[in-house]
Amino acid sequence: MALIVGAIYPLAFAPLERWALAIISVSAFWWFLRDTKPKMAFRLGLSYGLGMFGVGVSWVYVSINTFGNAVPPLAVFLTILCVALLATLFGLMAWAFRKYFSNYSLVTQVIAFSLLWLAVNFFQGYSFLSFPWLYLGYSQTSGIFMGIASLLGVHGVTLFLLPLSILTAEVATNKTTAKMVALGTYLVLGLGLSWWGLSGQVKDRGSLTVALVQPNIDQHEKWIPENYVPIVTGQIEQTSAYWGADLVVWPEASIPRMDAYAQPVLEMLSNQAANANSTFITGIPILPDADNQSEYYAGMKQLGATQAEYRKQQLVPFGEYVPFSFALRGLIEFFDMPMSSFTPGSSEQKGFSDSKAYYIPAICYEIAFPELIQNLSSKNDTDLPQAIVTISNDTWFGESWGPLQHFQMAKMRAIENGLPVIRATNNGITALIDHQGKVLDQEPRFEKSVLAGVIPMTQRATIFNQYGQWLLWGLIGILTICIIVFRKPKDR
Repeated sequence: MALIVGAIYPLAFAPLERWALAIISVSAFWWFLRDTKPKMAFRLGLSYGLGMFGVGVSWVYVSINTFGNAVPPLAVFLTILCVALLATLFGLMAWAFRKYFSNYSLVTQVIAFSLLWLAVNFFQGYSFLSFPWLYLGYSQTSGIFMGIASLLGVHGVTLFLLPLSILTAEVATNKTTAKMVALGTYLVLGLGLSWWGLSGQVKDRGSLTVALVQPNIDQHEKWIPENYVPIVTGQIEQTSAYWGADLVVWPEASIPRMDAYAQPVLEMLSNQAANANSTFITGIPILPDADNQSEYYAGMKQLGATQAEYRKQQLVPFGEYVPFSFALRGLIEFFDMPMSSFTPGSSEQKGFSDSKAYYIPAICYEIAFPELIQNLSSKNDTDLPQAIVTISNDTWFGESWGPLQHFQMAKMRAIENGLPVIRATNNGITALIDHQGKVLDQEPRFEKSVLAGVIPMTQRATIFNQYGQWLLWGLIGILTICIIVFRKPKDR
Protein backbone atom coordinates (compact mmCIF):
# COMPACT_ATOMS: atom_id res chain seq x y z
CA MET A 1 0.00 0.00 0.00
CA ALA A 2 2.88 2.39 0.71
CA LEU A 3 4.26 1.61 -2.73
CA ILE A 4 0.87 2.37 -4.31
CA VAL A 5 0.27 5.67 -2.50
CA GLY A 6 3.85 6.67 -3.36
CA ALA A 7 3.08 5.97 -7.01
CA ILE A 8 0.02 8.24 -6.75
CA TYR A 9 2.15 11.18 -5.55
CA PRO A 10 3.71 12.10 -8.97
CA LEU A 11 0.25 12.38 -10.52
CA ALA A 12 -0.03 15.71 -8.71
CA PHE A 13 2.68 17.15 -10.98
CA ALA A 14 2.96 17.79 -14.70
CA PRO A 15 1.55 16.61 -16.99
CA LEU A 16 -1.56 15.66 -14.98
CA GLU A 17 -1.30 18.32 -12.23
CA ARG A 18 -3.97 16.79 -9.98
CA TRP A 19 -2.52 18.61 -6.98
CA ALA A 20 -4.97 17.19 -4.42
CA LEU A 21 -3.50 13.72 -5.02
CA ALA A 22 -0.25 14.86 -3.38
CA ILE A 23 -2.19 15.75 -0.21
CA ILE A 24 -3.95 12.37 -0.27
CA SER A 25 -0.67 10.53 -0.87
CA VAL A 26 1.20 12.19 2.01
CA SER A 27 -1.85 11.75 4.27
CA ALA A 28 -1.89 8.00 3.60
CA PHE A 29 1.87 7.74 4.17
CA TRP A 30 1.50 9.45 7.54
CA TRP A 31 -1.32 7.07 8.47
CA PHE A 32 0.83 4.05 7.58
CA LEU A 33 3.66 5.30 9.81
CA ARG A 34 1.53 5.67 12.92
CA ASP A 35 2.38 3.21 15.68
CA THR A 36 5.10 1.45 13.66
CA LYS A 37 8.54 0.43 14.87
CA PRO A 38 11.56 2.20 13.31
CA LYS A 39 12.57 -0.80 11.18
CA MET A 40 9.08 -1.13 9.77
CA ALA A 41 8.96 2.63 9.24
CA PHE A 42 12.13 2.37 7.14
CA ARG A 43 10.53 -0.29 4.95
CA LEU A 44 7.39 1.80 4.55
CA GLY A 45 9.40 4.90 3.68
CA LEU A 46 11.53 2.98 1.20
CA SER A 47 8.41 1.52 -0.43
CA TYR A 48 6.79 4.93 -0.57
CA GLY A 49 9.88 6.42 -2.18
CA LEU A 50 10.11 3.58 -4.70
CA GLY A 51 6.55 4.30 -5.77
CA MET A 52 7.14 8.06 -5.89
CA PHE A 53 10.36 8.04 -7.89
CA GLY A 54 9.60 4.87 -9.81
CA VAL A 55 6.65 6.61 -11.43
CA GLY A 56 7.90 10.18 -11.19
CA VAL A 57 11.48 10.06 -12.49
CA SER A 58 11.88 6.74 -14.30
CA TRP A 59 12.20 8.88 -17.45
CA VAL A 60 15.96 9.02 -16.73
CA TYR A 61 15.98 5.66 -18.54
CA VAL A 62 15.49 7.52 -21.84
CA SER A 63 18.68 9.51 -21.36
CA ILE A 64 20.71 6.51 -20.18
CA ASN A 65 19.55 4.17 -22.91
CA THR A 66 18.83 6.36 -25.94
CA PHE A 67 21.57 8.95 -25.54
CA GLY A 68 23.97 7.27 -23.12
CA ASN A 69 24.06 4.20 -25.36
CA ALA A 70 23.63 1.81 -22.44
CA VAL A 71 22.04 -1.49 -23.48
CA PRO A 72 18.48 -1.92 -22.12
CA PRO A 73 19.37 -4.28 -19.23
CA LEU A 74 22.09 -1.93 -18.03
CA ALA A 75 19.87 1.13 -18.52
CA VAL A 76 17.11 -0.55 -16.49
CA PHE A 77 19.61 -1.41 -13.74
CA LEU A 78 20.96 2.16 -13.56
CA THR A 79 17.43 3.60 -13.53
CA ILE A 80 16.44 1.28 -10.68
CA LEU A 81 19.63 2.22 -8.85
CA CYS A 82 18.79 5.92 -9.21
CA VAL A 83 15.22 5.40 -8.00
CA ALA A 84 16.37 3.21 -5.10
CA LEU A 85 18.93 5.77 -3.96
CA LEU A 86 16.33 8.53 -3.86
CA ALA A 87 13.79 6.22 -2.20
CA THR A 88 16.29 5.31 0.52
CA LEU A 89 16.24 8.93 1.66
CA PHE A 90 12.55 8.58 2.47
CA GLY A 91 13.23 5.28 4.21
CA LEU A 92 15.80 6.97 6.44
CA MET A 93 13.48 9.89 7.04
CA ALA A 94 10.66 7.58 8.17
CA TRP A 95 13.08 5.60 10.38
CA ALA A 96 14.42 8.75 12.07
CA PHE A 97 10.91 10.06 12.61
CA ARG A 98 9.70 6.92 14.38
CA LYS A 99 12.99 6.37 16.19
CA TYR A 100 13.29 9.81 17.77
CA PHE A 101 9.84 11.41 17.78
CA SER A 102 7.26 8.63 18.18
CA ASN A 103 6.82 9.21 21.92
CA TYR A 104 6.03 12.91 21.71
CA SER A 105 2.81 14.85 21.28
CA LEU A 106 1.04 15.14 17.95
CA VAL A 107 2.12 18.76 17.50
CA THR A 108 5.79 17.83 18.00
CA GLN A 109 5.44 14.90 15.61
CA VAL A 110 3.86 17.09 12.91
CA ILE A 111 6.70 19.61 13.12
CA ALA A 112 9.39 16.91 13.19
CA PHE A 113 7.91 15.01 10.25
CA SER A 114 7.67 18.20 8.18
CA LEU A 115 11.24 19.29 8.93
CA LEU A 116 12.64 15.83 8.23
CA TRP A 117 10.83 15.73 4.87
CA LEU A 118 12.21 19.16 4.05
CA ALA A 119 15.70 17.97 5.03
CA VAL A 120 15.37 15.15 2.49
CA ASN A 121 14.44 17.70 -0.18
CA PHE A 122 17.45 19.85 0.67
CA PHE A 123 19.76 16.83 0.51
CA GLN A 124 18.21 15.87 -2.83
CA GLY A 125 18.90 19.28 -4.30
CA TYR A 126 22.16 20.37 -2.72
CA SER A 127 24.23 17.25 -2.10
CA PHE A 128 26.18 15.31 -4.70
CA LEU A 129 22.77 14.08 -5.95
CA SER A 130 21.82 17.57 -7.18
CA PHE A 131 18.38 16.32 -8.23
CA PRO A 132 15.69 18.79 -7.07
CA TRP A 133 12.72 16.91 -8.49
CA LEU A 134 9.17 16.24 -7.23
CA TYR A 135 9.22 18.71 -4.36
CA LEU A 136 5.73 18.72 -2.88
CA GLY A 137 5.47 22.49 -3.36
CA TYR A 138 5.58 22.17 -7.15
CA SER A 139 2.13 20.60 -7.06
CA GLN A 140 0.74 24.10 -6.43
CA THR A 141 1.76 25.84 -9.67
CA SER A 142 -1.93 25.61 -10.52
CA GLY A 143 -3.20 25.01 -6.98
CA ILE A 144 -4.94 27.23 -4.46
CA PHE A 145 -1.83 27.67 -2.29
CA MET A 146 0.52 28.84 -5.06
CA GLY A 147 0.81 32.32 -3.54
CA ILE A 148 2.77 30.96 -0.58
CA ALA A 149 5.67 30.52 -3.03
CA SER A 150 5.78 34.30 -3.43
CA LEU A 151 6.50 34.51 0.30
CA LEU A 152 8.63 31.46 1.08
CA GLY A 153 9.52 29.83 -2.25
CA VAL A 154 8.73 26.29 -3.31
CA HIS A 155 10.19 24.84 -0.09
CA GLY A 156 7.88 27.06 1.91
CA VAL A 157 4.90 25.65 0.02
CA THR A 158 6.16 22.16 0.85
CA LEU A 159 6.48 23.11 4.51
CA PHE A 160 2.87 24.34 4.51
CA LEU A 161 1.41 21.31 2.70
CA LEU A 162 2.94 18.68 4.98
CA PRO A 163 1.00 19.68 8.15
CA LEU A 164 -2.09 20.11 5.97
CA SER A 165 -1.72 16.52 4.77
CA ILE A 166 -1.19 15.23 8.31
CA LEU A 167 -4.20 17.11 9.68
CA THR A 168 -6.27 15.70 6.81
CA ALA A 169 -5.21 12.18 7.78
CA GLU A 170 -5.93 12.80 11.46
CA VAL A 171 -9.41 14.17 10.78
CA ALA A 172 -10.19 11.33 8.35
CA THR A 173 -9.28 8.68 10.92
CA ASN A 174 -10.40 10.36 14.15
CA LYS A 175 -12.85 13.24 13.80
CA THR A 176 -12.43 15.06 17.09
CA THR A 177 -13.65 18.62 17.39
CA ALA A 178 -10.16 19.89 18.17
CA LYS A 179 -8.67 18.30 15.04
CA MET A 180 -11.45 19.56 12.79
CA VAL A 181 -11.05 23.09 14.15
CA ALA A 182 -7.28 22.84 13.66
CA LEU A 183 -7.71 21.70 10.05
CA GLY A 184 -10.23 24.44 9.28
CA THR A 185 -8.04 27.11 10.85
CA TYR A 186 -5.00 25.85 8.97
CA LEU A 187 -6.86 25.93 5.66
CA VAL A 188 -7.96 29.52 6.27
CA LEU A 189 -4.38 30.42 7.22
CA GLY A 190 -3.06 28.87 4.00
CA LEU A 191 -5.60 30.63 1.81
CA GLY A 192 -4.80 33.91 3.53
CA LEU A 193 -1.06 33.47 3.05
CA SER A 194 -1.58 32.55 -0.60
CA TRP A 195 -3.73 35.63 -1.16
CA TRP A 196 -1.12 37.78 0.57
CA GLY A 197 1.65 36.32 -1.56
CA LEU A 198 -0.21 37.07 -4.79
CA SER A 199 -1.28 40.56 -3.73
CA GLY A 200 2.12 42.22 -4.03
CA GLN A 201 2.24 45.57 -5.80
CA VAL A 202 2.00 45.09 -9.56
CA LYS A 203 3.84 47.41 -11.92
CA ASP A 204 3.23 47.66 -15.64
CA ARG A 205 6.73 48.03 -17.10
CA GLY A 206 5.80 47.97 -20.76
CA SER A 207 6.38 44.96 -23.01
CA LEU A 208 8.95 43.21 -25.17
CA THR A 209 8.60 41.80 -28.65
CA VAL A 210 10.35 38.43 -28.74
CA ALA A 211 11.23 35.69 -31.20
CA LEU A 212 12.16 32.30 -29.72
CA VAL A 213 13.67 29.82 -32.16
CA GLN A 214 12.86 26.13 -31.68
CA PRO A 215 15.04 24.24 -34.20
CA ASN A 216 14.08 20.66 -33.17
CA ILE A 217 17.56 19.25 -33.79
CA ASP A 218 18.07 15.52 -33.31
CA GLN A 219 20.37 15.00 -30.32
CA HIS A 220 22.12 12.12 -32.09
CA GLU A 221 23.07 14.45 -34.96
CA LYS A 222 23.87 17.61 -33.06
CA TRP A 223 27.54 17.12 -32.21
CA ILE A 224 28.66 15.48 -35.45
CA PRO A 225 31.20 18.01 -36.86
CA GLU A 226 29.93 17.90 -40.44
CA ASN A 227 26.44 18.86 -39.22
CA TYR A 228 27.65 22.14 -37.71
CA VAL A 229 27.08 24.26 -40.83
CA PRO A 230 23.59 22.96 -41.72
CA ILE A 231 22.47 23.23 -38.07
CA VAL A 232 23.59 26.84 -37.71
CA THR A 233 22.43 27.77 -41.21
CA GLY A 234 19.00 26.33 -40.50
CA GLN A 235 18.61 28.45 -37.37
CA ILE A 236 19.80 31.56 -39.21
CA GLU A 237 17.11 30.95 -41.82
CA GLN A 238 14.49 30.48 -39.11
CA THR A 239 15.52 33.77 -37.55
CA SER A 240 15.81 35.92 -40.69
CA ALA A 241 12.22 37.16 -40.66
CA TYR A 242 12.33 38.13 -36.98
CA TRP A 243 15.26 40.54 -36.75
CA GLY A 244 13.87 43.73 -35.33
CA ALA A 245 12.21 42.06 -32.36
CA ASP A 246 13.44 43.45 -29.05
CA LEU A 247 14.78 40.03 -28.07
CA VAL A 248 15.74 37.05 -30.24
CA VAL A 249 16.68 33.83 -28.41
CA TRP A 250 18.20 30.56 -29.55
CA PRO A 251 18.12 27.57 -27.16
CA GLU A 252 20.80 25.82 -25.11
CA ALA A 253 23.94 24.83 -27.07
CA SER A 254 22.19 25.78 -30.29
CA ILE A 255 25.63 26.56 -31.74
CA PRO A 256 27.28 23.13 -31.31
CA ARG A 257 30.87 24.32 -31.23
CA MET A 258 33.12 26.01 -28.67
CA ASP A 259 32.83 29.77 -28.93
CA ALA A 260 36.57 30.08 -29.58
CA TYR A 261 36.02 28.21 -32.86
CA ALA A 262 32.73 29.86 -33.81
CA GLN A 263 33.82 33.50 -33.95
CA PRO A 264 32.81 34.17 -37.59
CA VAL A 265 29.25 33.04 -36.92
CA LEU A 266 29.06 34.93 -33.63
CA GLU A 267 30.31 38.15 -35.23
CA MET A 268 27.84 37.83 -38.09
CA LEU A 269 24.92 37.24 -35.70
CA SER A 270 26.02 40.10 -33.46
CA ASN A 271 26.17 42.48 -36.43
CA GLN A 272 22.73 41.40 -37.64
CA ALA A 273 21.27 41.94 -34.19
CA ALA A 274 22.90 45.35 -33.78
CA ASN A 275 21.77 46.51 -37.22
CA ALA A 276 18.20 45.44 -36.48
CA ASN A 277 18.25 46.99 -32.99
CA SER A 278 17.65 43.54 -31.50
CA THR A 279 19.28 41.85 -28.53
CA PHE A 280 20.33 38.31 -29.42
CA ILE A 281 20.88 35.56 -26.84
CA THR A 282 22.14 32.09 -27.70
CA GLY A 283 23.43 29.02 -25.94
CA ILE A 284 26.99 27.96 -26.80
CA PRO A 285 29.84 26.15 -25.00
CA ILE A 286 32.46 28.64 -23.82
CA LEU A 287 36.19 27.93 -24.06
CA PRO A 288 38.02 30.87 -22.44
CA ASP A 289 41.49 29.67 -23.41
CA ALA A 290 41.99 27.66 -26.59
CA ASP A 291 45.31 26.42 -25.17
CA ASN A 292 43.56 24.94 -22.12
CA GLN A 293 41.08 22.38 -23.46
CA SER A 294 40.30 21.04 -19.96
CA GLU A 295 38.37 24.12 -18.80
CA TYR A 296 35.16 24.88 -20.64
CA TYR A 297 31.70 26.03 -19.66
CA ALA A 298 28.07 25.57 -20.65
CA GLY A 299 27.39 29.09 -21.77
CA MET A 300 24.98 31.76 -22.87
CA LYS A 301 26.00 34.80 -24.92
CA GLN A 302 24.32 38.14 -25.41
CA LEU A 303 25.13 39.69 -28.78
CA GLY A 304 24.19 42.88 -30.56
CA ALA A 305 24.83 46.45 -29.41
CA THR A 306 25.52 45.12 -25.90
CA GLN A 307 27.61 41.98 -25.50
CA ALA A 308 28.06 39.75 -22.46
CA GLU A 309 28.30 36.11 -21.50
CA TYR A 310 27.03 33.88 -18.70
CA ARG A 311 28.55 30.59 -17.58
CA LYS A 312 26.28 27.92 -16.16
CA GLN A 313 26.68 27.53 -12.41
CA GLN A 314 24.50 24.50 -11.66
CA LEU A 315 25.60 21.53 -13.74
CA VAL A 316 23.67 18.34 -14.45
CA PRO A 317 25.15 15.32 -12.64
CA PHE A 318 26.26 12.57 -15.04
CA GLY A 319 25.35 14.82 -17.96
CA GLU A 320 27.63 17.83 -17.61
CA TYR A 321 29.87 16.49 -14.87
CA VAL A 322 30.36 13.05 -13.33
CA PRO A 323 30.33 12.81 -9.52
CA PHE A 324 33.14 10.55 -8.27
CA SER A 325 34.58 10.66 -11.78
CA PHE A 326 37.85 9.12 -10.54
CA ALA A 327 35.94 5.88 -10.01
CA LEU A 328 33.25 6.04 -12.71
CA ARG A 329 35.01 7.35 -15.80
CA GLY A 330 35.60 4.58 -18.29
CA LEU A 331 33.30 2.01 -16.70
CA ILE A 332 30.57 2.39 -19.32
CA GLU A 333 29.93 4.76 -22.23
CA PHE A 334 27.23 6.59 -20.25
CA PHE A 335 29.91 7.99 -17.91
CA ASP A 336 31.95 9.24 -20.87
CA MET A 337 29.33 11.10 -22.89
CA PRO A 338 30.57 14.04 -24.98
CA MET A 339 30.69 17.37 -23.17
CA SER A 340 30.39 15.78 -19.71
CA SER A 341 33.30 17.56 -18.00
CA PHE A 342 32.08 21.16 -17.79
CA THR A 343 33.44 23.59 -15.22
CA PRO A 344 30.82 25.40 -13.09
CA GLY A 345 30.60 29.15 -13.54
CA SER A 346 31.16 31.68 -10.76
CA SER A 347 28.33 32.54 -8.39
CA GLU A 348 29.38 36.20 -8.63
CA GLN A 349 28.04 36.59 -12.19
CA LYS A 350 25.33 39.08 -13.08
CA GLY A 351 22.59 38.80 -15.65
CA PHE A 352 22.30 40.46 -19.05
CA SER A 353 20.89 43.89 -19.79
CA ASP A 354 20.17 46.21 -22.69
CA SER A 355 18.31 49.48 -22.98
CA LYS A 356 14.96 47.76 -22.45
CA ALA A 357 15.36 45.15 -19.70
CA TYR A 358 17.52 43.18 -17.30
CA TYR A 359 17.53 39.49 -18.24
CA ILE A 360 18.05 36.84 -15.56
CA PRO A 361 19.83 33.96 -17.35
CA ALA A 362 19.14 30.32 -16.56
CA ILE A 363 20.56 27.48 -18.61
CA CYS A 364 18.32 24.42 -18.59
CA TYR A 365 18.79 22.70 -15.21
CA GLU A 366 19.36 25.98 -13.41
CA ILE A 367 15.68 26.90 -13.56
CA ALA A 368 15.13 24.15 -10.96
CA PHE A 369 17.12 26.06 -8.32
CA PRO A 370 15.05 28.87 -6.75
CA GLU A 371 17.85 30.58 -4.83
CA LEU A 372 20.02 30.83 -7.96
CA ILE A 373 17.33 32.70 -9.91
CA GLN A 374 16.53 34.96 -6.95
CA ASN A 375 20.21 35.73 -6.43
CA LEU A 376 20.69 36.74 -10.07
CA SER A 377 17.55 38.89 -9.86
CA SER A 378 18.91 40.73 -6.81
CA LYS A 379 21.97 41.78 -8.83
CA ASN A 380 19.90 44.06 -11.03
CA ASP A 381 21.37 47.41 -9.99
CA THR A 382 19.36 49.35 -12.57
CA ASP A 383 15.75 50.50 -12.73
CA LEU A 384 15.14 48.27 -15.75
CA PRO A 385 12.23 45.79 -15.69
CA GLN A 386 13.29 42.18 -15.26
CA ALA A 387 12.51 38.94 -17.04
CA ILE A 388 13.86 35.43 -16.57
CA VAL A 389 15.33 34.14 -19.83
CA THR A 390 15.86 30.39 -19.71
CA ILE A 391 17.23 28.26 -22.54
CA SER A 392 17.01 24.50 -22.53
CA ASN A 393 17.45 21.27 -24.44
CA ASP A 394 15.17 18.56 -23.06
CA THR A 395 15.68 16.39 -26.14
CA TRP A 396 17.60 14.05 -23.84
CA PHE A 397 14.32 12.83 -22.34
CA GLY A 398 12.17 12.21 -25.41
CA GLU A 399 8.41 12.13 -24.93
CA SER A 400 8.62 11.34 -21.21
CA TRP A 401 7.24 13.36 -18.32
CA GLY A 402 10.68 14.83 -17.53
CA PRO A 403 10.50 17.89 -19.82
CA LEU A 404 6.94 18.64 -18.66
CA GLN A 405 8.01 18.56 -15.01
CA HIS A 406 10.95 20.80 -15.93
CA PHE A 407 8.56 23.29 -17.53
CA GLN A 408 6.43 23.28 -14.38
CA MET A 409 9.51 24.41 -12.43
CA ALA A 410 9.88 27.40 -14.76
CA LYS A 411 6.32 28.41 -13.90
CA MET A 412 7.15 28.20 -10.19
CA ARG A 413 10.12 30.56 -10.65
CA ALA A 414 7.70 33.09 -12.18
CA ILE A 415 5.37 32.80 -9.18
CA GLU A 416 8.19 33.05 -6.65
CA ASN A 417 9.74 36.17 -8.16
CA GLY A 418 6.70 37.85 -9.70
CA LEU A 419 8.53 38.03 -13.02
CA PRO A 420 7.77 36.89 -16.58
CA VAL A 421 9.68 33.91 -17.98
CA ILE A 422 10.91 33.68 -21.57
CA ARG A 423 11.77 30.07 -22.39
CA ALA A 424 13.49 28.93 -25.60
CA THR A 425 14.11 25.21 -26.11
CA ASN A 426 15.41 22.88 -28.80
CA ASN A 427 12.26 20.79 -29.17
CA GLY A 428 9.82 22.15 -26.59
CA ILE A 429 8.38 23.48 -24.46
CA THR A 430 9.19 26.93 -25.88
CA ALA A 431 6.88 29.36 -24.09
CA LEU A 432 6.07 32.77 -22.65
CA ILE A 433 4.97 32.78 -18.99
CA ASP A 434 3.59 35.81 -17.17
CA HIS A 435 4.44 37.09 -13.68
CA GLN A 436 1.78 34.84 -12.10
CA GLY A 437 3.03 31.63 -13.67
CA LYS A 438 0.36 31.53 -16.39
CA VAL A 439 1.37 30.36 -19.85
CA LEU A 440 0.63 33.10 -22.37
CA ASP A 441 1.77 31.23 -25.46
CA GLN A 442 3.76 28.10 -26.31
CA GLU A 443 4.93 26.12 -29.30
CA PRO A 444 4.02 22.46 -29.93
CA ARG A 445 6.71 19.98 -28.91
CA PHE A 446 8.87 18.15 -31.47
CA GLU A 447 8.29 20.71 -34.21
CA LYS A 448 10.61 23.16 -35.94
CA SER A 449 9.07 26.56 -35.24
CA VAL A 450 9.50 30.12 -33.98
CA LEU A 451 7.46 31.59 -31.15
CA ALA A 452 7.05 35.27 -32.01
CA GLY A 453 4.98 37.45 -29.75
CA VAL A 454 4.75 40.17 -27.17
CA ILE A 455 5.34 39.53 -23.48
CA PRO A 456 4.14 42.09 -20.90
CA MET A 457 6.96 43.12 -18.58
CA THR A 458 4.55 43.26 -15.67
CA GLN A 459 6.36 42.86 -12.34
CA ARG A 460 4.78 41.75 -9.05
CA ALA A 461 6.68 42.58 -5.88
CA THR A 462 7.26 39.40 -3.86
CA ILE A 463 8.86 38.83 -0.48
CA PHE A 464 10.76 35.84 -1.86
CA ASN A 465 12.29 37.91 -4.66
CA GLN A 466 13.38 40.56 -2.16
CA TYR A 467 14.69 38.33 0.64
CA GLY A 468 15.21 34.91 -0.91
CA GLN A 469 15.05 31.99 1.52
CA TRP A 470 15.96 33.96 4.64
CA LEU A 471 12.34 34.03 5.82
CA LEU A 472 12.05 30.28 5.28
CA TRP A 473 15.25 29.61 7.24
CA GLY A 474 13.94 31.80 10.04
CA LEU A 475 10.71 29.79 10.15
CA ILE A 476 12.67 26.52 10.15
CA GLY A 477 14.76 27.84 13.05
CA ILE A 478 11.64 28.77 15.05
CA LEU A 479 10.05 25.36 14.43
CA THR A 480 13.27 23.61 15.47
CA ILE A 481 13.32 25.58 18.71
CA CYS A 482 9.66 24.68 19.26
CA ILE A 483 10.52 20.97 19.03
CA ILE A 484 13.30 21.35 21.60
CA VAL A 485 11.55 23.68 24.04
CA PHE A 486 7.93 22.57 23.89
CA ARG A 487 8.20 18.86 23.28
CA LYS A 488 6.30 16.67 25.68
CA PRO A 489 5.35 13.00 25.76
CA LYS A 490 2.12 12.20 23.98
CA ASP A 491 -0.93 11.38 26.00
CA ARG A 492 -1.21 7.67 26.74
